[in-house]
Amino acid sequence: MKKIIDVIEDSFLIDPCLESALNEKYANVSEVARRIYNTAAEPKPSKIAIISALKRRERKKSESVLKSIRASSITVKTGLAKVSFEPTDSDLDMLEKHKDKLIGFTKGLGTVTLLVEEKVIESLISQIKGAVLEKKSGLAAIVITGPIDILGLPGFMSFFLNILNSKGINVDDLASSYVDVMIILSEKDASSAFGFFSEAIEIAKRQFSS
Repeated sequence: MKKIIDVIEDSFLIDPCLESALNEKYANVSEVARRIYNTAAEPKPSKIAIISALKRRERKKSESVLKSIRASSITVKTGLAKVSFEPTDSDLDMLEKHKDKLIGFTKGLGTVTLLVEEKVIESLISQIKGAVLEKKSGLAAIVITGPIDILGLPGFMSFFLNILNSKGINVDDLASSYVDVMIILSEKDASSAFGFFSEAIEIAKRQFSS
């Protein structure tokens, strides 16, 4: 039989909102234990044992994440498009010449994805020799610039992604560079997402105003 703490962590892995509710004391411990018990594999630990383990479990601290959110700023850029393709050597040389037009650049094992202003996407595609896999227009980028503290800090990016998930807003792509996190989404969702993020930052500022 698995250790009780492993059973608990398995449940939190597939349902992180349950862990967050417990950490912030929104959830009833007995109800959390019941849900963990119902989804646990056989042989199951007893519900009483799960409750005891949950009470002993050290609450994960979220203050460091919220303090970093308080010190963050956000900007939004609309009118974007992206293209993914399988680059040839000449494509990579071509991109070097047009690097001033690139807002985002991601290189995978055999593909490249570019984020550019919508007005230049067709001109750029016409110069690509490799196979174009996807082209998408009508995108926006929300750039979250955090403090230096976010480097190596778990939970910062997921905080904002969880907001979008809870509001039913799809994320098209993600990119990060140093303390900048870029979230790519549909232009029609940009205003709502920007508002949700701004509100979250303001709430974090109020909670740590002292």
